[in-house]
Amino acid sequence: MIAIEHLTKRIGETTLVDDVSMVVDTGTITVVVGTSGAGKSTLLRMINRLITPTSGRVLIDGQDTMDIPEDRLRHRIGYVIQGNGLFPHRTVAGNIATVPRLLGWDQKRIRRRVEELLDLFQLDPAEFANKFPRHLSGGQQQRVGVARALAAEPRLLLMDEPFGALDPIIRGKAQADLIAIQRRFGTTIVLVTHDMEEAFHLGDRIAVMNDAQLLQYDTPAQLLTRPAAGFVERLVGSSDRPFRLLSLAKVRDAMEPGDAPGEPIDPDVNLRDALSRLIWAGADRLPVAHGNDTATAHISVSGILSHGRPPQ
Repeated sequence: MIAIEHLTKRIGETTLVDDVSMVVDTGTITVVVGTSGAGKSTLLRMINRLITPTSGRVLIDGQDTMDIPEDRLRHRIGYVIQGNGLFPHRTVAGNIATVPRLLGWDQKRIRRRVEELLDLFQLDPAEFANKFPRHLSGGQQQRVGVARALAAEPRLLLMDEPFGALDPIIRGKAQADLIAIQRRFGTTIVLVTHDMEEAFHLGDRIAVMNDAQLLQYDTPAQLLTRPAAGFVERLVGSSDRPFRLLSLAKVRDAMEPGDAPGEPIDPDVNLRDALSRLIWAGADRLPVAHGNDTATAHISVSGILSHGRPPQ
């Protein structure tokens, strides 16, 4: 667990972060959003002491980060930035092995970890281990950057606009990879972005910042149904809020008993995509089934719209 208590950063007369307090639960993804200059990246960098706070403190599992030697603190926290920051003169394997080598891991353990991570990110070790970053696509570089951050098995991963430079298709795959990795390892993740769609897709909780202050820290559903008046309300939008609500729920949350004709929809598809499928098929209902299973339930347009209606 990360406890951020009254964290403030001032440089001269300028306040970069103003009295921010929040708790990040272990094994969750927290996304920090806001406009440029809101204080998002400064907040993130104060967690691993790349920036020293003017006042306040950060506790990781109850321990004040100021009481932990800087090198030891950063070796136990993975850090990913936009553009990956890969060392151009090191191979993929060399990049991933950076922190384990600093920690004194033996070569056999390092090699095993590198191969495990490359396999995990669907990068064949035989093909990619000895390549240099310049030989990789943007999406491949991104995966190597995350693999490097995870190499020493950190319990905490900090990510600063990690997918901002990727095109939409590669970005979607990178986000899916991150969710799968987080579920597999139970890593606690704090991710900064300015993209609200990304925040709603990834976040268990979302922290909205503006003018150096934390305005609201809540679940995606609470942000959509009960946004704080003013900036937060404008940020989450109003006209498309019901559709964003639909993206937070799965077909399994709104399916009804009984079969229906047509191509089955997987129960793990989100309701916004399911509604698109129904509209595209010109159907008011479609069967729900996983893989080759026999459908015993269906999803309907009326059921989806009812599920996505905000509470009064």
